[in-house]
Amino acid sequence: MVDLRDESCVNKLKEAKNKLYCVGVGPGDPSLITIRGKEIIDSSEVIFCPVKSVHSESFALDIAKKICDLQDKEIYKLIFPMTTKEDKAKPYWISAYEKIREKIFEGKKCVFIVEGDPLLFSTFNNILNIIKERNEFDVEIVPGISSFQILASLLAIPIGDGDEIVVIMPASIKEKSGCRTAELRPEFDEILKLASTIFVFKSGRVIDEIKRKLEENKSKNGKFLAFFGELCGTENEFVSPLEELNKKEFHYFSTLMIKKISED
Repeated sequence: MVDLRDESCVNKLKEAKNKLYCVGVGPGDPSLITIRGKEIIDSSEVIFCPVKSVHSESFALDIAKKICDLQDKEIYKLIFPMTTKEDKAKPYWISAYEKIREKIFEGKKCVFIVEGDPLLFSTFNNILNIIKERNEFDVEIVPGISSFQILASLLAIPIGDGDEIVVIMPASIKEKSGCRTAELRPEFDEILKLASTIFVFKSGRVIDEIKRKLEENKSKNGKFLAFFGELCGTENEFVSPLEELNKKEFHYFSTLMIKKISED
């Protein structure tokens, strides 16, 4: 029991309230939300979720509402525009942070939900950097299952074993202008030499180049298994061997898995 005459106890109680929870709700299947994540969402008073624009729906919210109790909760859609230009995106990050801060300091239990995992190529990373910089409240992160894990599970291919090297990478690099190139990142050849398993995110625009690179490297670096997955963990999931892939349009939620086959 807290002694309200004890200033240190009161401060600890106050600090305990000043916390943001961030929960990764996984790739789409609501049954893949962790027990801890569901408990936090169910017990929260305020839910924040990322959207691309004012009129967009939240994929993370759609997942959570299928299994969590959202009745009587305050729900705020925070805009994270689809741009890699920091000068355009940062005002939205600051606005999102200020809204989160406002609700936390009203004494409400707040949770920020994101698809996949909160720390892997997530919109939450931009908020987390501001939280650490300003140091006004605490944060607790509950990890979620990511698309690359789902893809490997569907294929029943080990992600890593023994002393194997695993690489998770975006397909292209970000230029100084903030825009992503439409070219495969130049380190790809070196990564093929070093890694046993490679997951490539946002690979749609460079699929043909990756196919060519794998063909060129198979004599030097061994054989490769390669599979393309899209919307894995949802009712619309699509998985195909890379060599059989004939799609021309690719969803944002797509992942490529490349596995080196041992010659031993």
